[in-house]
Amino acid sequence: MGRVTQAIIRKKRVLPAPGEVFVKKGDKVSSTTIVAKGKVRNPYIQSIRLDLKLGVDAGSVGPYLLKKVGNEVKKDEVIALHRSFFGRTKVCRASIDGSIEAFLPSSGQLLIRGAPIAIEVKAHIPGKVVEVLPEEGAVIEANAKSVEGVFGVGGETHGDVMLAVEKPDEALMEAAIEEEHNGKIVVGGSTTTLEALRKAREVGAKAIIVGGVDEKDLTTLLGYELGFGITGNEALGMTLILTEGFGPRPMDEEIFNMLRSFQGKLACVDGTTQIRARMLRPEVIIPIG
Repeated sequence: MGRVTQAIIRKKRVLPAPGEVFVKKGDKVSSTTIVAKGKVRNPYIQSIRLDLKLGVDAGSVGPYLLKKVGNEVKKDEVIALHRSFFGRTKVCRASIDGSIEAFLPSSGQLLIRGAPIAIEVKAHIPGKVVEVLPEEGAVIEANAKSVEGVFGVGGETHGDVMLAVEKPDEALMEAAIEEEHNGKIVVGGSTTTLEALRKAREVGAKAIIVGGVDEKDLTTLLGYELGFGITGNEALGMTLILTEGFGPRPMDEEIFNMLRSFQGKLACVDGTTQIRARMLRPEVIIPIG
């Protein structure tokens, strides 16, 4: 069951790899302020059969390579070339930007790793920078009300709170979702339907907060069953936070009344959840000063 707290919140906002920090201690930041930028290793690797591209035996490809392992390449750049005795020329071009990861002489295979992925970390909550972490990020402090949920999907987002039901035991139905919910953190009651979730995504709602949801509806919406790993990176198009658990469950009155009291105010939400190992719960943070 979710719970409400009021406290000075400190959020550590860091990159997963060294980068450049853009804030300094004492700076006031908004939820969209960029704290740091960097690049991470691209997990995508493309395999190219050079022997087939050049029309030579697999073990004879080496002399025709124009690039070495570690060299950067650009899309459409020629990386290997073979001129035959009859004046014909065959070339192999890189189909992505990246770098040569490996060359396997025995198979005539070349591996290209995609270019590093640019990433940025935003403050997520409005507040003040109380500590700078060189090449990593910063710690942001804010006075806020917060709700710790039970389960969520979808990552960090923010928007103004907007109630779509009157009571904490009222289900959020499709008919209650309107165009005015675009960009909003929509608050329901006991549960919400698959149709309501789809419509909320369609109108551009940033997040849905409800007591519970049918697990089958969530599986249908995602297109796959959730495992026991960490959530938060789902391509859902919005964030969903459950304050009570799965199934129709009236939202705790304290949580509902608190969210209603902040209707029209900014809420910063994060659906990231991990039940096993290091415990992470979804949260709703509402800055109050």
